[in-house]
Amino acid sequence: MPRLLQRGFLAELDGERTWLHRAGGPARLVGIKDVGTEDWFYSRKGAPGELTLDDAITAFEQDLGKDVAILRTTPPGTQIEPGLAARITVHLVMRTAHLRQTIEHGIDGITDEIQSLFTDPTRLGAMMGIDSPMLASAVMDAIRSTAQDLVPAGFPAPLSERLLSFFMRERGGELAAQTVATLTPMFPTLFKDLASRVRDSHNAIVAKPLDDHGWVKALTGLHWTIEAGVDLILPDAVALAREAGQPLAPLLFTTAADAELILLPVAHDRVLVGRRDTAADIDLKTYNAQAAASCQGFFIAPREFDGEGLSATIGTGPAQALAASIAEAVHDAEAARRDHDGADLPRAQPRTFALAGFSYRVTLHDFGDDMLAQEYGAILQSVVGTLSRDIPLHDLDGVTIAADYGDALAKLDRGDPDLPPVTSGALGYGIGVAKPVTVIREGKPKSHLVLAAGIAAAWSSDDADLRASSLHLLIKMLAGIAHGTRYADVPAFTPDAMGRELHLAVAHAPNGYWSAKQAAFVDPDQGESYADLVITSLDFARREIGAARAKMADDSDVGEASLIALECISAVLNHAADWLGHRDGLAPDQPFAGDNLSARLAPSGLDHWLALFGRDLAASYGEDGAIDLAVVTTLSRHVERLFWSLGIYCWPEDDDVRCVVSDRPLAPLLLPGIDIPADVPTLAPADPNSQLPDEGESAPQ
Repeated sequence: MPRLLQRGFLAELDGERTWLHRAGGPARLVGIKDVGTEDWFYSRKGAPGELTLDDAITAFEQDLGKDVAILRTTPPGTQIEPGLAARITVHLVMRTAHLRQTIEHGIDGITDEIQSLFTDPTRLGAMMGIDSPMLASAVMDAIRSTAQDLVPAGFPAPLSERLLSFFMRERGGELAAQTVATLTPMFPTLFKDLASRVRDSHNAIVAKPLDDHGWVKALTGLHWTIEAGVDLILPDAVALAREAGQPLAPLLFTTAADAELILLPVAHDRVLVGRRDTAADIDLKTYNAQAAASCQGFFIAPREFDGEGLSATIGTGPAQALAASIAEAVHDAEAARRDHDGADLPRAQPRTFALAGFSYRVTLHDFGDDMLAQEYGAILQSVVGTLSRDIPLHDLDGVTIAADYGDALAKLDRGDPDLPPVTSGALGYGIGVAKPVTVIREGKPKSHLVLAAGIAAAWSSDDADLRASSLHLLIKMLAGIAHGTRYADVPAFTPDAMGRELHLAVAHAPNGYWSAKQAAFVDPDQGESYADLVITSLDFARREIGAARAKMADDSDVGEASLIALECISAVLNHAADWLGHRDGLAPDQPFAGDNLSARLAPSGLDHWLALFGRDLAASYGEDGAIDLAVVTTLSRHVERLFWSLGIYCWPEDDDVRCVVSDRPLAPLLLPGIDIPADVPTLAPADPNSQLPDEGESAPQ
């Protein structure tokens, strides 16, 4: 702090001494040459005859000292030439240790935060958006740039963009961990010599001609006067400023365009005042308290202020402002903007229902008698009555049990002659055994459950495993019906070109995930059946798509192969959703048969995909139970991902979709240092006798 300014705050009758106040100790009477000083603060000692920055500042301040001395004796109310006032203020603020210390503390704080952010894979991944259904915009911008770079190599940019963005989410956790491992050893080198860098930056600021400073231009636009004060202190920040509705703060913690008041004390009884509104009154009653809080390390005064407790507040203003600024900057980085066309889609809240009585029919389609119907009805009533306390089942129209399952589906009265007969729809690797069918009763849609007779017979089996498996299937089916009732108000949405082609293949997955989660407690080991169905359906898809590809007349003849692929991939996704819902419905870390599905998918490179699909399905439901359409509308990307693993590549072209069916499936993505263990299980062969509920549920063998 220059002595030319300190001389306005000398202790009476004590020569060039002043009271120095620091936090944590009593005030001390010291010579002003020892206040805020440091040898060769701006530059090292120069060679003989060399002009240093210290020398230049000393020469400049010879004239500045005269101007400040004049201000001390200027009568209150006198107007000061704005350019002179602005240059005095800016120079005295820029040349202080307060500025350098503020920069140092700020850089220390932000580098600590940067180091913390880039050495924590979880925080880094969250900033990139890899744990979110939408990547951060900055990441997407980089992906788009890379996709354009790949165009000369023959990759359509929309396809490259979709591949890169999906794998960033699928393998982003590992990428973030590798980034952290790479960067962590670099930080000590990256941030060394910061003090020297700050010193050089400060010197560059001070050496800059005053008229080149934007602050000088901004402050010249204020109205400047000298005003009277009483017992004023001089903070190490020198000048304070106030923005509308805010307390006083160090000048450089404010925005020049928003500053409505500038205060620079030039003596204990004089203050240089800059005002945007010339009619504004100046109230200095709280100045000392706000000035002390604005200090970085000290303030001086012509007397000691220990009795007022001002020293205890030193540093609180800059520290809080720096912490707030750093926290805001880091928060803005971590809460990075997401790129997603459906971000403004609504969240569909679940309907609320009061427990009320309702009725449904139990029908034996082609076997049994009234006694058997009553027996099955009693079991159903026990299950339905218990479940209906927690989930809405009043849209259950009835249950039909049939020895000829296909015939029962075909002959079911749907209540509307315009509705077509229902078929099983089970694919070639299994047998349909259960299906909820929409019917119309009294003008309202309801759900009618059709079951194969073997399922009902197993409800009272002496085989505990068979009994648990069949009851699990019943409860999952009922939960699926309740899901349709619970979320009957989900609004329609308009998909993009890719969504129009692919979304229906994954549309049932959220229902399957939710209903499997509700039923998991009944038979924890049902996960093994779900896992087997995922593997079996994936192997079936490979065979069917391969056969369809062999029948293609040419590369443009993709229609039949695409339809078969959509049907097969839909089954895989529904089985995977069942397994994921089952897993998430059990207690955390609870082992269950079939929990090795991820390892079984590893040879296909789909183990990380399974984890990502699970995260997206879970994110489809908020903590309040609402369905998040901004997430649901992105699930069709998982159809694309499975397509790639089977050699099918689609991308948007204008408002259409281009599709290539090839014999070149996407190979498993291998990251450096991350290998697939040699002993992971391979894909199991398909079991042609697997029994399937038509909505992709597993059933007892």
